[in-house]
Amino acid sequence: MKINTQLKKFIIGILLLPVILSCQPAKETEQDARKMRAIATIFPVYDFVRIIGGDKVKVTLLLPPSTDAHNFEPKPEDILKICKSDLFFFTNFEMEHWAYKIIKAAAENTNMLAVETGNGAVLIPLTEGDEEKNNLSKFDPHIWLDLDNARKMVDNIASALVKRDSRNSDYYLKNARKYKLKLIDLDKKYRAGLNKCRSKVILHAGHWAFAYLANKYHVRYIAAYNVSADAEPSPQKILNLIEQVRTNRIPYIYYESLTAPRLADTIAGETGAGLLKLNNGHDISKEDLKKNKSFLIMMEDNLVNLKKGMQCQ
Repeated sequence: MKINTQLKKFIIGILLLPVILSCQPAKETEQDARKMRAIATIFPVYDFVRIIGGDKVKVTLLLPPSTDAHNFEPKPEDILKICKSDLFFFTNFEMEHWAYKIIKAAAENTNMLAVETGNGAVLIPLTEGDEEKNNLSKFDPHIWLDLDNARKMVDNIASALVKRDSRNSDYYLKNARKYKLKLIDLDKKYRAGLNKCRSKVILHAGHWAFAYLANKYHVRYIAAYNVSADAEPSPQKILNLIEQVRTNRIPYIYYESLTAPRLADTIAGETGAGLLKLNNGHDISKEDLKKNKSFLIMMEDNLVNLKKGMQCQ
């Protein structure tokens, strides 16, 4: 049976209607309508927005817990979420290469403001051996582990919130100032805590994530994997790591909190070194997210293990 042109257009319109409507703001209560809607890509960005935005902003974490941010591929429903939001916060295009896709797809939604929170941060270039295979990252993307960069991210977030909601500018700027003081205090704890240590080496049986922290506090950093940990280290690399532990008499090996420490176990078995966790800041479990564990608490926990591992006074 043939279908005439008008009927075809009607059917297509009906089929497309849910997609079209999905990018329209949903009906909200008066209380919800007063809040700006924000999407944050990874946990540090989410936590900063949550604290600075306070009760004026409803922020959602885009990446599920335990997701590799480097290799994340946004789904159509992710793009639709952002299409409906007022603000889209991401780190930078070194960390979230795929943010280009989302910004481009949501470009027609003139109400959405994309915010590169890491804009203006001091970047550490990756060496040739540590660059990602796809050559998209030329700089280490884990910028928040330098607390000066974290403060820059806080400033960028506060500026974006003020831009979208100038009536509450004093509120956002006050929250940002208070939080930056906490970051300054944490930096002082790190400087004091890591000042006098028997070992000045962090040997990390995980992906290249802690260079900013090591650089900030004048510690040598050795990692088993490249930035995105997309390949197993070679047998020669593993032998080199074992030799590093023995030569430098490194008492503890660090592993990432959400990664099974197989390599760390192997090196520890060969050298007798102990094992300690480090959290790179963007890895968070479902349980910790439910408990509202914060970036500051993660960094405090890291300091405890760094002081133990490097035998600091």
